[in-house]
Amino acid sequence: MLNSRLCQEYLLAKKLEAEAKATRLAIEEKIVEQFAPLRPEGTESKVVDGFKISVTSKLKRSLDVKAYEAMNLNESMRFVDFKPSINLKNLRAVEKVFPQVVAKGITTKPGKPSLKIEAIQEKEDAA
Repeated sequence: MLNSRLCQEYLLAKKLEAEAKATRLAIEEKIVEQFAPLRPEGTESKVVDGFKISVTSKLKRSLDVKAYEAMNLNESMRFVDFKPSINLKNLRAVEKVFPQVVAKGITTKPGKPSLKIEAIQEKEDAA
């Protein structure tokens, strides 16, 4: 049976988690500053007082699909893999009509339920 105590504990835990994350990120930023200047990409490590610290720099890359396809690269020059993905809207539509077809190509497993709790303020009657 649900009770408000669990909801209060959950909201407090979420608040503490957010505060801890903000603190961790601030410390992380200070540590990374000690490695400056960093290479644009790769891992650099230092040993300090019995701790091995590694900082990995990354570059974010995005693909302009139309421009890439317009290059018409031969097989040996292609540098992008196109991966199949499920179109959930179409899957659900086909699943309603032909569930046996979907079952042949899709494995379905339950995922972790998400939870959202919000404190609500009851409005006082203005009477």
